[in-house]
Amino acid sequence: MTELISPVARRADELHPMAAKVARASARQKPLCECTATEARVMRESLGNPFAPPTCEMESISDHWLPSSGGQIRVRRYQPKLLSSGLQSALLFFHGGGHVLGTLEGYDTVAQQLAQLGNCVVLSVEYRLAPGTKSAGIYQDGFDVYAWLLSSGEELGIDPRRIAIGGDSAGGNISIAVMLQCKQHEIAQPYFQVQIYPAVDYQLGYPSIEEFAEGYFLTKADKQWFRSQFLESEERASDPMVSSLLADLSGLPPALVITAGFDPLRDEGEAFAKRLSEHGVEVEHVCYTDMIHAFVSFAGGIPAGMTALKKIGDELRRVFST
Repeated sequence: MTELISPVARRADELHPMAAKVARASARQKPLCECTATEARVMRESLGNPFAPPTCEMESISDHWLPSSGGQIRVRRYQPKLLSSGLQSALLFFHGGGHVLGTLEGYDTVAQQLAQLGNCVVLSVEYRLAPGTKSAGIYQDGFDVYAWLLSSGEELGIDPRRIAIGGDSAGGNISIAVMLQCKQHEIAQPYFQVQIYPAVDYQLGYPSIEEFAEGYFLTKADKQWFRSQFLESEERASDPMVSSLLADLSGLPPALVITAGFDPLRDEGEAFAKRLSEHGVEVEHVCYTDMIHAFVSFAGGIPAGMTALKKIGDELRRVFST
């Protein structure tokens, strides 16, 4: 029997029953490649998420509009109970959805859990979505929010010196692009990074893309559809800002990288962790071997989702306590 939590990317002997149930339900829906972006959003919203993580009792949840070059961006601030007084540490979080789908509301309880388990403020970002905004504009949204927090975060009660960054899937991709832009502009990097099955190879060159091409929630066809909506051109897929496995990752902050054993993005996520290490970045990689892509979003029904959220929370508490 294979271990269910592993430091290397591997698949378990079998998929967890609840993960398999979610994958089967997804396979019964109209394929994304047959939808417009608007149709796909309506379909996802109508389905909802009966397995979302449970709610947490927060001290406060509030929306704020931050300035950016593309117009104001809404950021939802989650503050857990029992935080000490004064400026707070924070996780700047970008939701997944292939840069096309996903909402603040859809990730509401994920953000609540991260805030409570991490004992920090979580700032969830409503960046613009493709295809209305392509990769360069989406990355600019992420960078503008982070840069504003560095200069003005105290207005939201945030300590600019203690901002972690992260996201899941496409959100992980955005958070990495923010850090690469920090290098370009020579501004301070975030304190820590949390990468949850990040999308880091838009050239689709790793074996797990083919191994789990269909039947495991995220399909290869889905990935190709997301890419067609998100990228300005086919050539953009080889840009290190987009496919961050091609980038110089030196100088990025310490990282926690989470992957899933039955995920098309599994191998590129592990490769990203290895590339960080090769560039001298402290990194921990954890693979949940019997899980599918997006399993953290189903933590209300899939126990490993809560296990992963607790792992992230423990890491945030650890790094912010030093």
